[in-house]
Amino acid sequence: MIARALVVAVAAFLPFAAAQAQDAGGGDRQKVVNCYDADRNILRRVPRWRCKGDEVSDAEAQEIKSRRIRRGMGRLEPRKALFPGLKMVSSGTGFFVTGDGHVLTNDHVVDGCVRLSAKPTREKEHAPASLIGTDKPDDLAVIRYSGKVPAIAQFRKPIDLKLGDNIAVIGHPLHGLVAIKPIFVTGKVREFAPEKLDRWGRFAIDADIRRGNSGGPVIDERGYVVGVVSAKVNTPVMFQRTGQVMRDIGLIIRQDRALRFLERYDVAYKGANSRAALDDDRLFSLARTFVVRIGCWK
Repeated sequence: MIARALVVAVAAFLPFAAAQAQDAGGGDRQKVVNCYDADRNILRRVPRWRCKGDEVSDAEAQEIKSRRIRRGMGRLEPRKALFPGLKMVSSGTGFFVTGDGHVLTNDHVVDGCVRLSAKPTREKEHAPASLIGTDKPDDLAVIRYSGKVPAIAQFRKPIDLKLGDNIAVIGHPLHGLVAIKPIFVTGKVREFAPEKLDRWGRFAIDADIRRGNSGGPVIDERGYVVGVVSAKVNTPVMFQRTGQVMRDIGLIIRQDRALRFLERYDVAYKGANSRAALDDDRLFSLARTFVVRIGCWK
């Protein structure tokens, strides 16, 4: 029993003796220090032997804390409203047609808005825009953006679209939420009520058109604008009238109507027809530079 007690006593003493020896050999390892883990941006007060980051002075620790507070206040501070007292209640799409900031879109995108804003693809925030003119029967409007114009669209001249021709639509459609970045959708020119559409200055396409696409450009395989998105066929209504299911049919304002409208307001658009055909990636890269998201504020 005495021998066993001695063994236990010795075993209990050994860790204590080792710790004492470490303290004697390691100096002030138990001293509490400011330990800063820069990779995770964590600052803690821990014993020196537990610090896995950089040991910093009290003054440096205070500066790190102050930086955190300043960043937090910046994130919490609400951004100033573009138009105080108003809210953006809806949005649509448009596209630059001049280097002076003229943007072509739909009348129904800007109708009833107290103020207007526009945001090119690469900009983070909207900037004010002013209404220049509208045409309700043709559902067209031209506004002027107050910021820098990154690129302008060119119209196809002359235009000779045929049934089955490939086209693409670029805009900010609603997919539950407004698309912050423009979305590119391909399609084809299709046959649909040709007599009526001709009277209305429209043509039809097979493409997934949604709210928010309104006012966006329809481009051909070379990136030239051939029309302006106006609406989509109402599938339930068409089924009631015809008994046929008609999905993803977009109604497009013909280019001649759009150009006539721009000329009425002395907007000097550009037309061309020399570019070679582009693949979808290059088409999207080209179009996203001149497409604009338009905000309606009330």
